[in-house]
Amino acid sequence: MVNRLHAKARRGWTIIEMSIVLAVIVILAAIALPNIDFQRYRMDANARTVQNQFIAQQLTAIQKNMPVIVTIVYDQGHLTITEDANSNGIADATEYTYNRTLVEGAQFVTPPVGIDSAPPYYATGPGLTYLNQTYMYPTVTFYPNGSTSGDVVVYIGSTAGRLMDMRALRITGSTSKVKFYRMQSDGTWKLADM
Repeated sequence: MVNRLHAKARRGWTIIEMSIVLAVIVILAAIALPNIDFQRYRMDANARTVQNQFIAQQLTAIQKNMPVIVTIVYDQGHLTITEDANSNGIADATEYTYNRTLVEGAQFVTPPVGIDSAPPYYATGPGLTYLNQTYMYPTVTFYPNGSTSGDVVVYIGSTAGRLMDMRALRITGSTSKVKFYRMQSDGTWKLADM
C-alpha cells in the first residue's frame, strides 16, 4: 500500500531532471545556431518582396487594362511605378506614380557576373527601356495582356556586400513570370527552390 501511494504522489519532474533537459537543449542550440545563415534567409525574403512587386504590377496592368511602367531607381534603392493611363510609354506628370522602397539592408547591385549574356549591371535584358535622356534609369513595362516589354534581369544584394547575398530576379517577357536566383559561394548562379 505504501508503494502505491508513493507511485501516485510522484507525477511531475524534479528540478534536476528539468535542468538536464534544459542543458541538453542549450548544448544543441549552441551547436546548431552558428551553422544557420540568417542573412541568406533575409535576402531570400528581400528577393521575394521585389518578386511580389513585379507580380503585383502585372496584375495591376491586367485589372486596370493599362500598361504599368516600373523604373529601377538603383541609386536610391526603390522602384518607381507609374500607371500609364494614356498608354504612351512615358511617365507623364498627370499619371499616378508611387515608389516602393527596398527592404532595409537590401540594395540594387551590379554583380561580378550576370545570369544572362549581357554585361553585369543593376538590370539587364532586351526588355529594358529608358524613358528619356534625362531619366536614365532602366524601366520595364507590364502590359494588359500579361506580358512585359521583354526579358529582364534585376540584381539585388545586401548592404554588407557579400557575394552570397546577391539575388537575381528574371522576368520572362512573354508571360511576366518572375523567378529568382541565388549566387553561390563559387560565384555561380543557382535557381532558388521555392
